[in-house]
Amino acid sequence: MSLLNQVLQDLEKRNTENAPEQLKLSNVKAIISNQRRSYYLPFVILCIIAIIIFSAQKTTGTVEQQNISKQSVAIQTSTNTIKTTPPKQPSVPETAHSVHKAQAKKTSQSDKQQIKSEHIARQELPTEIKTRQKTIRKKPKDKTVKKLSDKQKAEHYFSLAKKQQSTGDKQKNLELAIQLNPQHVNARLQLTNTLLQQGLTLQSAELLDQSLELFPQNLQFITLRSQLFLQKKQAQDALNILHHIDENHVQNETYLSLLAAAYQQNNDNLNSLKTYQKLLNINSQRPEYWLGLAIALEKQEHPQQALNAYQQALDKKPLKPVILSYIKQRISILK
Repeated sequence: MSLLNQVLQDLEKRNTENAPEQLKLSNVKAIISNQRRSYYLPFVILCIIAIIIFSAQKTTGTVEQQNISKQSVAIQTSTNTIKTTPPKQPSVPETAHSVHKAQAKKTSQSDKQQIKSEHIARQELPTEIKTRQKTIRKKPKDKTVKKLSDKQKAEHYFSLAKKQQSTGDKQKNLELAIQLNPQHVNARLQLTNTLLQQGLTLQSAELLDQSLELFPQNLQFITLRSQLFLQKKQAQDALNILHHIDENHVQNETYLSLLAAAYQQNNDNLNSLKTYQKLLNINSQRPEYWLGLAIALEKQEHPQQALNAYQQALDKKPLKPVILSYIKQRISILK
């Protein structure tokens, strides 16, 4: 607005200076000139105002841009200073640098001392620990899976059979164990007992015959097979199996009782009498042994001794009702 006032003042001065000259001119020229001037002045004023406004806007835009650029420069410089500024050091740079060097030396010396102490400690380890560490490092990892032998597999199936409760699964595992290891005695015995529990006497008899071919003097196989023969009244076959062992060197009650019963079924009363006497020497509290002895004495025509044996059997308890009635009947006859 100051520029506009100056322009107007200049125009007014010019008009005052040119006033005498205008009086000299003719009236026609003065009128024309005044009209031209009157058309020219507002146009010039408008142009000047537009220039002033444009220049003012331009100046304000440049000022704002300069302010923005200054602010951005200030922000950049502040960030750069934050990034680049090192940690605060003492006022005297030389002393700070020397202190830093001293600290670095101390830390390096302490690290070296620690390394030396660790090295000495490692050297002072016992030789046994060192050798163990070497052996642990040198041992290669055995990635190959060891194959089980047939005997190991048979033992695995046998252990499974012992844990199982169902007879069917137990029988299958025991059969697998015997197939893998025919010499597995315990598997054969367990399988025989499971077959007998199921009432499969024929299969158990066949298994026992196979087992006796492999183990002819096995006491358990002998007693089981002779018992099956005696159940079928095959006394001589039972005796043949029982005689695989020398009876004079056996003190097993189960074996001797089966041997005495086999002698008695085969009408060998003398050997039956001797065998029952052995059994009574081992265990005199069994009524079955006294009953067998009484029967053998009665068949050997020793009625008084047989009566005493029957009385001993009657005194021992418990007795089955059938046996009790038989003993009382024989006592009444012999008296």
